[in-house]
Amino acid sequence: MRWMPIVALAAGLAGCAEAGDGDGDGDLDEPQDADPEAGELSAATCAMVRCGNPDAPNILFPGNPACNGGGCERLLASQDLFIPPRNGLPWQDTYELGTASPDTVSGYSSGRIALLRRLALVGDAAHAVLLDPSWPDGLRDFTGRGPERGEDIVKAWLLADPARTFLLIYSTRSIGWSGYAALQGTEVAARVKVCAVDKPHLLVPTVPDLHDALVDPDGWDNGTCHWGM
Repeated sequence: MRWMPIVALAAGLAGCAEAGDGDGDGDLDEPQDADPEAGELSAATCAMVRCGNPDAPNILFPGNPACNGGGCERLLASQDLFIPPRNGLPWQDTYELGTASPDTVSGYSSGRIALLRRLALVGDAAHAVLLDPSWPDGLRDFTGRGPERGEDIVKAWLLADPARTFLLIYSTRSIGWSGYAALQGTEVAARVKVCAVDKPHLLVPTVPDLHDALVDPDGWDNGTCHWGM
C-alpha cells in the first residue's frame, strides 16, 4: 500500500466511512452472509477493483461489495496480498483462486466461507486469518460433506500440521467470532491468536497496519492480541 497516492488512499477511506453494507442502508455493523445458490459469479474484474498481485504469497477472500461496490478491503491489495474479484460470492470455485502455494490465506466477513472451503478442500498454507466473520454460521454445509462448524474446520486444519497457526481478528461490535475464539480452550490453543478491534464491521479493513496482519499474522500485534495456552 505504500505506493498508493495519498489522495487516492484518503478518497478510498472516505468511501468506506460513507458506505453501508452494499445495499444502501448505511449500517456499518450489519452481519454479512452469502447464499451458496447465488448463481452467476461476480461481474467484477481486477480492472474494476483492486486485486493486487495474483501470484502473491498471501490471499484474502473478500466480503460483500460495500464501499460503493468495490469492497472496503480493496485498499489492502498489494504486491504481496491478492484479493480475488469475487466480492460477496465466496462459494463455487472462489476458494481455488490465488497462488497454489500460499503462505497465508485469509477471509474477511462473508469471505470466511471461501477461507473455510480452502482449509477443508485444499488444506494448504502455513497461516490462516479470519478477519471479523460477522455472522454466526452454526452447523453449515461448507464443503458438500454435511453440516460442520467453521471452528471445527479450522481445528482439523491446525491438527494436520503442527507448524500451522490461526489468527482471529474480531470487532468488539460484531458477532460470529466466539466459536473461533473458543479454540483457545482446545488442544490447538497454543497456535491460536485472538485480537480485538473497536471499529464497526465494515470499517475493520481500515484498522492501522492491518495489511501486516494478513502477510505476517504471527508477528502482528495491536496491543490486544493473546495466544492460547
